[in-house]
Amino acid sequence: MRLRNIFTKAIPAVIAALAAGSAGAQTPTLKVGLPSISMFTVVHRIAAENGYFEREGVKVENQHFESGSINMRALLARAVDVSDVETALVLGAVGNGADLTVIGTHCQGLHFALYAKKDIKSLKDLSGRSFGISGIGGLPHVVILALLDRQGLDPDPVKMLSVGGTGARLKSLIAGKIDATLGEFSPTVEADPNLHRLMIVSQELPLYMAQGLAVWADTLPAKRDALERWQRALVKATRGAYDNKAEFVAAAGKHLPTNAKDLGTIYDGYIKARVWAINGEIDPKRLAYMQDLGLKTKTQSKSVDLSKLTMPEVTEKAIAPIGQRDYPPR
Repeated sequence: MRLRNIFTKAIPAVIAALAAGSAGAQTPTLKVGLPSISMFTVVHRIAAENGYFEREGVKVENQHFESGSINMRALLARAVDVSDVETALVLGAVGNGADLTVIGTHCQGLHFALYAKKDIKSLKDLSGRSFGISGIGGLPHVVILALLDRQGLDPDPVKMLSVGGTGARLKSLIAGKIDATLGEFSPTVEADPNLHRLMIVSQELPLYMAQGLAVWADTLPAKRDALERWQRALVKATRGAYDNKAEFVAAAGKHLPTNAKDLGTIYDGYIKARVWAINGEIDPKRLAYMQDLGLKTKTQSKSVDLSKLTMPEVTEKAIAPIGQRDYPPR
């Protein structure tokens, strides 16, 4: 009788333990590589802290890298499962033999202003001057190559200096260590009498596809459920950014060293340029443009089959329960 009582008491505890273990096993984990923290990537942070990923049933471990090239190296080394990384770097890596797949995008458009010293009046004046980039093949590097190419200018006379993320580049410009760079709207730079904004890049390069969500092709089958949950949560958070300016700016202010007024100005630029992909969609025209640009600027060694590179059905299935959304009017 005593033995029976012991078993009777033990069984509920065993069942509870097994249930807890089963629930834990059903929560997939995803390691995500991201660019340095900025308005560009803060949606990932806000999605995590506001429970978007948790509600979709996926555990996300975000890791920020100072440059796109480091982020790409982490993906190629399989230190992360998926990277929100520069499209140009993905195309370059695939051209060199990496079997990567792009499942969607979070940041499709460009968010940069080109800032320079006051005596630099045009892109021609960059000849012989130093230009701050995050790294060779990273977003600022490829963007300046695209801008120079658009005006038929030779990039060789421009001294490309690897400085780091957008914050580091702008600080270097303000300190006079470089002559020009790309970065987010900066009230400090705007107010500096020795510097000026040369252009808003999205107006010059409307087809530029900034980032892709890239994963190893052989990782995709094992992580597909987690990736779909993650992408659905990210799209929901992105739509929240489009719908609630005040709430989003307040949340972003917890992570970015910029006051609410200036963050609001940056936000307005993002909305106008449609930087964040409201449906996580891959635009074939943008991707084709990026390949043409990569081949022309030699940041991509050879052409790749874009139809095999992308797997948009991952994002399509992910957002099927929430449907497509139109962008708000510009």
